[in-house]
Amino acid sequence: MSDKRKVEVEESSEYDNYLGEVDDSSLPTTLGEFMGEEKGTNEEVDLDSWRSHWKQMPSYTQEHNKAYKQVIMSFRTKADYDDFQKLIGQRLTDKTKSAWHPHLDVTANSLLRWMEEEVPLADE
Repeated sequence: MSDKRKVEVEESSEYDNYLGEVDDSSLPTTLGEFMGEEKGTNEEVDLDSWRSHWKQMPSYTQEHNKAYKQVIMSFRTKADYDDFQKLIGQRLTDKTKSAWHPHLDVTANSLLRWMEEEVPLADE
C-alpha cells in the first residue's frame, strides 16, 4: 500500500476577519453589484463580458471524466462490508456515498500551479 499522508497547504498571507464587524447591508449581494453595476437595473446581461478580462490566459478545455460504470452494492453484514474494503484496498466510512476504483487521488493536482518565466517589459 502507498503512503497516504494528508496534504496541507499553509496560508501564504495574513488576512483580517471582520465577521460581525462590517455592516452587511453595504456589501454587494449579486455578481452584477460586485462588478460595479447599479442596483435594480434590468439591462440585458452580456454573457461574453468575461472575455474583456481574460487576457493572455492559457486556454483550457474541461474533459468529461464520466465513470465507465456505476454499481450499487449491498452488504448483508458489517463483516461483509469490512471484507469488501480490504479487497479493494480503500477505507470507506458510514458517510461514504461513492468511491472510485482504483482509488481516485483528488489531491494529486491540488498543488500544481501555472509557472512561467518572468519576462522584463520593453521599457525596463
